[in-house]
Amino acid sequence: MNSDTSPDRRIIRTKLAIREALVELIAEKGFDSLSVRDITTRANVNRGTFYLHYQDKFDLLDQIEMEIVQAVEKIVLQANSLNLADFNSIDKPLPVGVSMFEYFKENAALMHAILGMGGDFAFMTRIRQAVEKNLKLGFLAGMKAEKFLVPSEYLISYILSAHFGVIQTWLQKGCIESPKEMALIVSRLSWDGPIRTTGFVLP
Repeated sequence: MNSDTSPDRRIIRTKLAIREALVELIAEKGFDSLSVRDITTRANVNRGTFYLHYQDKFDLLDQIEMEIVQAVEKIVLQANSLNLADFNSIDKPLPVGVSMFEYFKENAALMHAILGMGGDFAFMTRIRQAVEKNLKLGFLAGMKAEKFLVPSEYLISYILSAHFGVIQTWLQKGCIESPKEMALIVSRLSWDGPIRTTGFVLP
């Protein structure tokens, strides 16, 4: 059987068409207003095919969000091999940062559609939990919390909120800067903080 017409390939193409239809419809009319019929009509698939893969539009969105969370978690796992020596230059973006921004740029329409819904709270919570878990198991694992200048839970919360805020702004702007440029921006913000990056220097 030709690989292009195999059942697995057809399923992948069907799911991709449904996902693209969902993204377009969210942008046009919002998630609350669209129906399964809208999705199947736009994707050019029948309702029976849709229900082979998803229970309803909410299940469709949930599965897509879980795929994003798993992809982000896989990228963040790269940070587990980093140590402080990898952070010795604010002029060199970390590969894990570049990978993260590359993923979001490749899926910019989808990410913008979901975040444009007001930022699904459950979705953002799942991403934060995945990143937090891997920060604790990886990069932060070798550090002594008692030496932190602030409690570790506030440090992690600050890192996650700041970085996701940068990602959201970048998506809203249309991903003008390259993933490498954005990874460098995050590196500089992380190293120098919001005050020093304004150019302000303490006397």
